[in-house]
Amino acid sequence: MFTNMDTDNSGSITYEELKAGLARLGSKLTEAEVKQLMEAADVDGNGTIDYIEFITATMHRHRLERDEHLFKAFRHFDTDGSGHITRDELEAAMKEYGMGDEASIREIISEVDTDNDGRINYEEFCAMMRSGTQHPGKFF
Repeated sequence: MFTNMDTDNSGSITYEELKAGLARLGSKLTEAEVKQLMEAADVDGNGTIDYIEFITATMHRHRLERDEHLFKAFRHFDTDGSGHITRDELEAAMKEYGMGDEASIREIISEVDTDNDGRINYEEFCAMMRSGTQHPGKFF
C-alpha cells in the first residue's frame, strides 16, 4: 500500500499523494480529515510520511479497531451497562449461542475474574479475549 501511494518513488508520501491514494482506495475522508491523518502520521513533522511512520500509523489504527471491537463485544455481554459482566449475563450470552454449561461458566469466571469479585470487568474481559486468541477454544 505504501508503494502504491508513493507515486513518485521518493520513499515518502506527500499530502497530495496521501489524498490521491486514499481516494483510489474509495475513502470518503474530507480534506480536513486527510490533513488530520497526515499530521498524526507525520511524527517528525517534515511534511511527509516515511515508511516507518506509515507502518506505525497503520499498526496504531489496527489496534484501535481491535480495541473498539473488544469494547463492543464487552457491551454485548454487559446487558445492564454496569461495567461488569455478571455470572448471569455470561450464562445468558453463552446459552444464546448454544455454548457452555454450568461447569464451564464457573471455570471461565474463576480463571478470568482476577480480582475475585465474582464479576468480569473490562480489563479482565480484554485479557480473556487476548489469551483466547492465543489458545483457540480455551474460551468460547
